[in-house]
Amino acid sequence: MAHRKNRRRLAWPALCYGLALLTIAVPVGLAQEKPKLRVAIPSASICCLHLFAAQQWKTFEENGLEVEIIQMRPQVANAAMIAGEIHYFAGVGPNSVAATLRGMASRAVWFASDQLIYSLIARTEFRTVRDLRAKRLGVGGLGDTTEVSLRVGLEAVGENPKDFTILGVGNANLMSALESGAIDAALLNPPLLYYAKRKGFRDLLDIGAHVKMPLGGLTTLVSTIHNRPAEMRRLMRAMQLAKRNLLQSKEKGIDLMIRYLKVNRETAEDTFADYQKTVSGNGVPSREGIEQIVK
Repeated sequence: MAHRKNRRRLAWPALCYGLALLTIAVPVGLAQEKPKLRVAIPSASICCLHLFAAQQWKTFEENGLEVEIIQMRPQVANAAMIAGEIHYFAGVGPNSVAATLRGMASRAVWFASDQLIYSLIARTEFRTVRDLRAKRLGVGGLGDTTEVSLRVGLEAVGENPKDFTILGVGNANLMSALESGAIDAALLNPPLLYYAKRKGFRDLLDIGAHVKMPLGGLTTLVSTIHNRPAEMRRLMRAMQLAKRNLLQSKEKGIDLMIRYLKVNRETAEDTFADYQKTVSGNGVPSREGIEQIVK
């Protein structure tokens, strides 16, 4: 227990080292550079809308950046960042936090949202969470935000996570696994969450109502913070501006979701409504959210 408390106490300053840099002005001389950056994302979902917006609306370009967005699982992204294959990972979740606490020289520098939008969606024969005991629950990956938040959510409603079989099947495979019966329930976020509901699957547990944890953000190496501070500030500024533009223009936001998330207008409208409710205003997480990640 003491070890867990020490992890929580150390996590806040260790993980959020770079957040204060967002308010520092970019030196005029450096603002003319246009480096090419590789940013890895865990999935094409609501967590990364600010990146798609900054790319589509040329916010990166206006801030002197050329950004390539690559989809990559968090476990792979850590190794790729150390190897120099990517410069940033668009997420601050249990995997990246655990890597930092184990000694990886990485830090969270920005957060996209301070609330999760996940629900446990089950096949129609299951009516309660209790009915899913000993059944197969699918998550994006073991050890990532989906698994950790599911376990915390189950505990919050009086269930023991050990009574369930939790499987990491990959975000891209969750819906097909649920439809085929390979799993009995899946932890989904928009837009798949709304797609599943319209297909008749049951929403048995709103994880976001029970788990206070940030979703999406930006993690990078300490060496990047020290050696490329102007570039990092421009990247954070571009994402913050794109996020603000998303919130201020419903039609532009919905059009963006239709294009990048490949959903119909009805699903895009539902996703936009949730995005407005959960997005973090200034990119700084709550202490409670960080503590839930390292719980």
